[in-house]
Amino acid sequence: MKLDFHCHTTASDGALSPKQLIDLAVKHEVKCLAITDHDTTAGYESVIEYAQQNQVQLISGVEISCEWRGSTIHIVGLDVDVTHVGLQQGLAGIRASRWERATQIMSKLEARHDFNVENVRSKIECMVGEGVVGRGHFAQLLIEERLVKDASQAFDRYLKKGRVGYVKHDWPPLAEVVQWIIQAGGVAVIAHPKVYKMTSRKLNALITDFKQAGGQAMEVVNQPRHSADITGMADRACAQGLAASLGSDFHRPEHSWRGLGWLAPLPSKVTPVWTLFKTGVIFETAETP
Repeated sequence: MKLDFHCHTTASDGALSPKQLIDLAVKHEVKCLAITDHDTTAGYESVIEYAQQNQVQLISGVEISCEWRGSTIHIVGLDVDVTHVGLQQGLAGIRASRWERATQIMSKLEARHDFNVENVRSKIECMVGEGVVGRGHFAQLLIEERLVKDASQAFDRYLKKGRVGYVKHDWPPLAEVVQWIIQAGGVAVIAHPKVYKMTSRKLNALITDFKQAGGQAMEVVNQPRHSADITGMADRACAQGLAASLGSDFHRPEHSWRGLGWLAPLPSKVTPVWTLFKTGVIFETAETP
């Protein structure tokens, strides 16, 4: 049974609409899915009935940006009550601050003498639609304007720290975000821990602080094949008494290295994150395609 507890739609910075994502899940035989858009639950909420019609078990989810010791960390909330007022107020605040940052990025890019892109705001607003604006939208704009060849080059040349389009964002603290999720009845999960490129000691410190804040799980599997990274994350999860999750972080179909549901199975020694879900459903081990 294929599972994927981390993916995105046009409700944030994904390329597929929520319905298109469900269609892709059906095509790839993903039987259980958590839509975890950045700082919004709108994508999940819009396809609850559609997922049921297509025999896809949908888990409520969200991916929330936060700050920890000067680093931006992403925390996934799974099996949350999307009607919880505190959670939704927190997410609304982040979305508002994202537009404030986006406005600053636009101003900085337009002030550059060789940045010859017209109507930047209208193009970004059209791209975002009713979704959640992020730097990924600026990267996509730069690609479409043929200023860069891909997202990696967009960040390297324009958007990362030290570049013309970089704007520091003040995210809510990690402990506060974890509490939003817990108070909404959900499971707080550290997203893609290897992405942060921390030293082993710093990553252990993050996991320790996360657990002390009430965090319950971490993503152990983000890859299609077993690797030393998966073994290392499984060891950390077991050592800290955290459950283990798995998610592709799917954004776009053209990202062939990150397919929906294309995930190695969880190591047998870990406690699967779904054992913490309120539904109490016990899933079979995820299969590698």
